[in-house]
Amino acid sequence: MIRLVLIFLLLAAPLRAETRPQGLLWSASELPRTMPLQIKTAPGRDFYLVLRDVATGTDVIGAYARGGEFFRLLVPPGQFELQFAIGEPKDWQGPGELFGETTQRLRLDPPLAFGVTGYARKGGHLLDLRNLDQIAERSLGICQRLALDPESVSVEPDAPMPGVSPRDPYEIPEAKVPKYRKVSRICD
Repeated sequence: MIRLVLIFLLLAAPLRAETRPQGLLWSASELPRTMPLQIKTAPGRDFYLVLRDVATGTDVIGAYARGGEFFRLLVPPGQFELQFAIGEPKDWQGPGELFGETTQRLRLDPPLAFGVTGYARKGGHLLDLRNLDQIAERSLGICQRLALDPESVSVEPDAPMPGVSPRDPYEIPEAKVPKYRKVSRICD
């Protein structure tokens, strides 16, 4: 009797599907991931992305983009071949089996270069994969600058003010060291 109940429970339980991830799944690079890669996709198809280093032939990053959802990833500097496995969200079986037998594969050619371009601009790419017959690519950058913190260089006034005792004119105040903060923005 117990065997029948166990068999019934096993048959009645739905098959456990692999949960759909989102974003970075793994990274095999010791370089910092600072260059932008943004991908636009249409709903109904998910994408498993692998960046392969052109110089060494090794896979550097693996990521998952859900179809129709915002996807931005920071990648290390270098030149990479982008490989995609594409399939329906319900078919996702994990990084090993991908989307099963229905997996479509796509490799972008030529490889894309990621690196610092110009002064303080981290150069990356924006890929539009909403229409796989007409894949669009354009540059995407993160520009950075240093902004002065005005409080770090404020000085006391020399002119007497009500309630403030005047300074000794022979006393030279020590110069304050200015402080800066880094400001980043998308610049393409």
